Amino acid sequence: MADHLFSPDALDSLVQISAGTRAADLESETLDFKQEASGDGETIRVVVEAAICFANLRGGTIVLGVADDRGGPEAFLGCGLAVDLLRQRIYELTHPALVVSAIEHEHEGKRLLLIQVTEGMEMVSDKKGRSSRRHGTDCLPLGISQAATLNDDRRRFDWSAEPSDLTIVDISRAAVDAARERLRRNTDERRRLADATTADLMGDLGLVREGSLTRAGEVLFCARDEHPPFVYVYRDTPGGEVRTRYAEAKPGLTAYTEVLGRIVDSSAPMPIVLRDGQQLELHDFPLVAVREALSNALLHRDYRQPDPILVDHSPQVLSFVSPGPLVVGVTPANILHVPSKPRNALLARVTHKLGLAEELSRGVDRMYREMIKLGKRPPEITDHPPFSVRVDLTGGAPNQTVARFAATLPSRSQDDLDTMLVLFTLIARQSVTARELAPMLQRGQAATEAVLERLAEPDVELVAPVDRTNQPRWQLSPRALAELRPALSYRTVSADEIDRKIVEFVRKNETVDNKTLQIFFDMDVNGAAYRLRTLVNAGLLQKLGAQRRGPGIQYGPGPNFPKR
Repeated sequence: MADHLFSPDALDSLVQISAGTRAADLESETLDFKQEASGDGETIRVVVEAAICFANLRGGTIVLGVADDRGGPEAFLGCGLAVDLLRQRIYELTHPALVVSAIEHEHEGKRLLLIQVTEGMEMVSDKKGRSSRRHGTDCLPLGISQAATLNDDRRRFDWSAEPSDLTIVDISRAAVDAARERLRRNTDERRRLADATTADLMGDLGLVREGSLTRAGEVLFCARDEHPPFVYVYRDTPGGEVRTRYAEAKPGLTAYTEVLGRIVDSSAPMPIVLRDGQQLELHDFPLVAVREALSNALLHRDYRQPDPILVDHSPQVLSFVSPGPLVVGVTPANILHVPSKPRNALLARVTHKLGLAEELSRGVDRMYREMIKLGKRPPEITDHPPFSVRVDLTGGAPNQTVARFAATLPSRSQDDLDTMLVLFTLIARQSVTARELAPMLQRGQAATEAVLERLAEPDVELVAPVDRTNQPRWQLSPRALAELRPALSYRTVSADEIDRKIVEFVRKNETVDNKTLQIFFDMDVNGAAYRLRTLVNAGLLQKLGAQRRGPGIQYGPGPNFPKR
C-alpha cells in the first residue's frame, strides 16, 4: 500500500477502534469515518460532500465502512463500493474536478476504503456551486465572499512547493551528482551551482522549506522504498510478452536518466544523406519527442496518486501513462495552445534550471513537430480522468521521403508546428479548407487562413490555392507534390502535366487568360493565378500588352516557351 500518501493517524485509529474507542472520538480536521448508506448513489453523495470539505482546508482521509457511534470489532461494517467507481463519481460531481486516491484495506475481516483527499489547487464545490470547509470535525458551508477569498488564495497554491517529511540527509548522492553534471553543461550563471555544497545547491534551487525538503526536492532527489517513479517494460510487439522490465525505487532524476537510456539503447538509427551532403540520423522514435514525453510525465503527473509512470515500449509503439488527469482547462483538443497553470510549478522551474525541461512550454508542440518531420503520426494524447493521461508515439521505420523534404524547408519552417501539421494533413488529403484544417491546428478559422497564406509565399511554397467551389481550398504546391509524391496517400495529377496542357493550349490558341484556365482546367481564380505566375516565373509564358493588373490580362509564349 502507498502508505506514505495516507495519514498514519488513519491506520492507527483503526487499531484504537478495535480496542474499543468510538470512531467519532478519533475524528479530526483531517480524519472522518463514514458508513455505507442505503444505496451506492447516496453513499457516493455523502463521500463527495466530505471530500469537498477536506479539499477546501488542507486535505484529509475518509475511512468508508466504519460506524462512528461505537467501538470494538463490531464498529467495522465493511464496504462493497468499487474503488474506481467512487473515484470516477467524485471526479464527475465536483468543480473543478477533484482527483482523490482510494485503496482497499482489510481490517477485522472487513473490506474498508481509505480515500485520501489533498488540498485543492482551487476552491472545490459540487455541480450546483455549493462548497464547504472543514472546521474541527464539522463541515461548514462557505458564503459567497468566503468562497471568493479562498479561490484567490488557492490559485497561488503549488503542491510541489509544500514541505515533505524528508530532509537533506535523505537525499541520494547519485541524484546530486546527476544534477551537478547537468548544471556543468550550461554556459550561464547556472554553471556555478555545480560546485556548491549540497545544502547550498538545494537552497539555491528553492528545494528547502521550513527545514524540510519541498515535495519537488523529494521527487527529484529522494527514493521511497517500493515506490519506483517509473515502470519501464519492453516488448517485441505492442501486445506481446514483456521481455525487459525496469522498476527501481530511485530518485526521479536518476530514474529519468535510466529509462531514457533504455529507450535510446533499443533504437536503431537510420542515416540518410541530403542533397547538400548533410547527413541526418533518423530514429524509430525521435529523441526530442521521447525526452519531452518522458519529462512531461515526470513534471506534470499528479503526485497525489500512488501509481508510478508506466513506459510501455515496443518497436511499433512507445506509450507513456501518467497518473492523474490533464490540468483543469486543458484537453487533447486544445493542448497545443491553451494557457494553463502548471500542476507542479516549483518542480517545473527546478527542472528548467537543470536543463530537463523548458519553463515556457509544455513540450507537446515539440513532440508533434518532431514526429511529423519523420513522416509519422503526431502523438496521440488520451485523457482518462481521474485516473491517467496516455501519450502514444508511433514507431517503425521513418519515412525518408518526408524527412528529406522537411529538411529542405527554411529553418524557421522546420521549427514551426503549424507548418508540420499542414504538411501532415496534406500528405494524407489532396486538398483542405481552412475550416477543415482548423481543428488539427487547434486554431480559429481566420488564424488558420493566415497560416495557409504564409505557407504559400515564395520563400516557403509549401501549399497552393486550388478549387472548384466558392470555398477556397488548398493543396501542396507543385514543388512539394513533386518531392513528396512517394509519401502521399492519394494519387495526384502532376503539376508538370497541367503545365504541359497549358503550353499546348497556348501553342494552339496563341494566348490564354485567368478566366480560360478556370473554365478549361477546372480551377478557381486563385489557383489559375498561381499557375500563370509559376509559368511566367519559369519563362514559359509572358504578359501581353500594357495591362499589368486585372482579370483581362492575356498571356502568350515566353522566352523559354518550348519549340516543337
